[in-house]
Amino acid sequence: MTQLGSVTVRGMRWTYLASVAGIVLQLPYAAVMARLLTPQDFGLMALAHLVLRFAHHFAQGGLRSAVVQRASITDRDVRVIFTLALAVGTCSFAAVWCVAPYATELVRGPAELTRVIRATALMLVFMALGAPAAGLLARAMRYRAVALTDFFSFAVGYCVVGFTSALFGAGVWSLVYGTLCWYFLQALLPCLLVRHSLLPLFDVPAMRDILGFGGKISVNGFLEYLTEDFGKLAIGRYVGVTAAGLYDRAALLASLPLYQIQAAASKVLLPAFSRIRHETGRLGASYADCVSLTTQSLFPLWAVIGASSEQLVALLLGGQWRGSAELVPLLGLVSVLALVAQFLGTLVEAMGVVGPKVVIHLVQLAVLVGGTAVALVVGGGIYALMVVVLIGQVVRLALFQAWLSRLFPATRRPVAVAYAQAAFLATLTWAVLWSVQHVLGSRCPSALLLAIKLVTAGVLVVCCVRYGGSLQGVRVARERGLLPAVLTGRRPAGGQ
Repeated sequence: MTQLGSVTVRGMRWTYLASVAGIVLQLPYAAVMARLLTPQDFGLMALAHLVLRFAHHFAQGGLRSAVVQRASITDRDVRVIFTLALAVGTCSFAAVWCVAPYATELVRGPAELTRVIRATALMLVFMALGAPAAGLLARAMRYRAVALTDFFSFAVGYCVVGFTSALFGAGVWSLVYGTLCWYFLQALLPCLLVRHSLLPLFDVPAMRDILGFGGKISVNGFLEYLTEDFGKLAIGRYVGVTAAGLYDRAALLASLPLYQIQAAASKVLLPAFSRIRHETGRLGASYADCVSLTTQSLFPLWAVIGASSEQLVALLLGGQWRGSAELVPLLGLVSVLALVAQFLGTLVEAMGVVGPKVVIHLVQLAVLVGGTAVALVVGGGIYALMVVVLIGQVVRLALFQAWLSRLFPATRRPVAVAYAQAAFLATLTWAVLWSVQHVLGSRCPSALLLAIKLVTAGVLVVCCVRYGGSLQGVRVARERGLLPAVLTGRRPAGGQ
């Protein structure tokens, strides 16, 4: 069994700690903002992000990944990449400014949506300029700095600037200000930590070489944008801005902890996988281990969120968001499948083999387009559109797994076992929490019922960690030292 290495393990701990801290901040922030703003405010911002995510992948140009994945990098390379970032970010901002009115017409949004899109588009410039420094931090495996940067940026950008603006009645613009401040700090802080040269260097051959890889990442990112946000685009256009707002908040509740876990893992695993990309045996074993950890963490967590959706929406968002509760379980499953597929995409990106990802995303996009057309013809509404999104994610994940099983034949059995065990854990968790709600029913207030469910889920987790030695995810977590000894019931080995 391969070792992820002490640096990688420490990185996982730091990024997961930052993720937990982020969730601790994001949940009360989301609860307060849901009461200060309206579904239409969130709907406007959700539709604006649809347009911005279209340009986001081209604004970054795959430059961060190019910095991390390259076998070696010089100061000259960094200057060239920064020059590319400056040019691409500026052009992306200008392009979004020009197309904003047409994008508003496409989603049938109000005139204010154009102004929101244009203002928020400044994030594209910040994102591009911060990409080289962020890539250098990840390449150097400075995970503590990455984690603290992410946490501080969110705390100041959203929790201070966004919240204060909402208190003063800024409405949807409080979301704009918070987003811009967040991306600005995400760019500024890595630059201050790395302090790379900001002197532009135009070297066309070097730029062509960098864009050869970064361009493929951007194309894949654009296709991911189309597939991941297709449902929101269809709902915003054919159901309305308010429905898009309900969808957006439901997606937040469904995916927040799931996304934090996977995003933290991806930041660590991309540089870690990149360093062993030519060692097929180690890479395959690490891939199988990470699939076990990912699936057996995300699927049970989805079961907790889905089985507690009514209480979560009632307590965190309030009465005006009641319509979101019905969407959470399905959106949570979509998020889990998307995040597992995203992890697989991180693996192949680290290997530098990104071409087949385009084919996978194109197939998923065809499923979404065809399924959406059928859903609109039969008049299925928002639920039919969400089922189409779910089917698209299943197809995407199945294609990724088929591809990787050919690259790493020895991993077929452990990966299949990991999925089976994850499905079992999710089913068990949902059944237990459903039983708790069935027994207590309406006799408990929402807050107390949610607390009982969370405590019950926590007991299940402790039991699985302590006594579930046959679970692949638990075994890998124990071997990698990712679990505290108090949970495993084992004393740490000497010298560890």
